[in-house]
Amino acid sequence: MKISYWIDYNCPYCYLGISRLNKAIEKLKLDDVKIDTHSFELDPSAPKTCKSSTLDRFSKKYNMTEEDAQKEIDKITKWGVDDGLDMKYESCRFTNTRDAHRLSKLAIQSNNQEIINKFNNLLFEAYFSKNLELADKETLLEIAIEAGLDEKEVKEVLNTDKFNNEVELDERVALDTGIQGVPYFIFNNKYPIPGVLPSSEFVNVLKKIKFEEDFAKKINSKEHD
Repeated sequence: MKISYWIDYNCPYCYLGISRLNKAIEKLKLDDVKIDTHSFELDPSAPKTCKSSTLDRFSKKYNMTEEDAQKEIDKITKWGVDDGLDMKYESCRFTNTRDAHRLSKLAIQSNNQEIINKFNNLLFEAYFSKNLELADKETLLEIAIEAGLDEKEVKEVLNTDKFNNEVELDERVALDTGIQGVPYFIFNNKYPIPGVLPSSEFVNVLKKIKFEEDFAKKINSKEHD
């Protein structure tokens, strides 16, 4: 089974979506899932250091009063906590994520699903639980090494523009596909799901695709008997 998704590491809905998807995969004990992570910067012009609070950004972005924005932030935080995530959304330090996305390409290049998953999870935890700045190169270096990436290769990426073209290609593909927000999932190259699903619905989607795959294998097997 192949699952492609577009994400940004400072998006709370992406954190929720990936967490729920992973739990659904674990619940069904699927061990043949290939994850393709694609980059989608929500704000390519975001600063390299934090310049504003979550409340300020949220109220301006959605044209809300601070009171209404706070309610939405609290609601999103509760969703995360209810899902078992250490979500500290209000105190997140929003910065540029281009370097994080470029390092994600290094993780993908490893062709090791465990490293890819761990790198993604550590980035989300760094931002939403530890409230670290994802544009900080030392932070990214530590995360990448903890995920299992080679220190020399990580430093090479951080000190050059390596994988910049790959990140931009992801975003052009998203644009051409009509993807306007994240998370955005595509299952087996034919089932698109924009946004976050409840865990139970992710389970249902995965069950349907697994059934289709098993059925196709049986038909294939009979044709070769």
